[in-house]
Amino acid sequence: MKKQSFKKQLTHLLAVTVLTTSSLSGITLATSPAVSAATVSTSKIKLNEKDAVKKFHKQFKNVKIDEIQLETKGNKFVYEISGADNQKEYSADIDAKSGKVTNTKSEALENGEQKTNLDLDKAISRKQANKIAEKAAKKGQGQSWTLENDNGTPVWDVEVVNGQKSTEVKVNAQNKKVISVEADD
Repeated sequence: MKKQSFKKQLTHLLAVTVLTTSSLSGITLATSPAVSAATVSTSKIKLNEKDAVKKFHKQFKNVKIDEIQLETKGNKFVYEISGADNQKEYSADIDAKSGKVTNTKSEALENGEQKTNLDLDKAISRKQANKIAEKAAKKGQGQSWTLENDNGTPVWDVEVVNGQKSTEVKVNAQNKKVISVEADD
């Protein structure tokens, strides 16, 4: 079984629960999450990840970034950026069109918890990773992006959507090589 973040596992479990509950109670869902995500145009993304990080740093100075996500929330794209210092972890949601910070939070790190910082100067951009991922998936358009360290290497995880089909492509953010391509059945 491939390694997934806790957030992705929780989201998947919630989706399965909703679908199962809906099926048992006779409710039919019109679209899958991949289909609804594909309805949001990527032309609404006006802010690149480096500008989003600058917005994050206005909220939380001297915090090292450990993850950048860009995905749809409602009918818009939102960056969720997280980072940490020696005592706390921080996160901020930033509207990818307006650049407005819509939500922030911080909480104490658990004893001994260590975060792996991203070196954004050495990582390719989301747009570059998206082009590589779309080519590797052969069909579809990138709709969700996450940049995080995987065993010390920055990796872009790109969800490429084509109709109701979704392909997860992992791209090494330093050497631009495709690490894996996994189509959801």
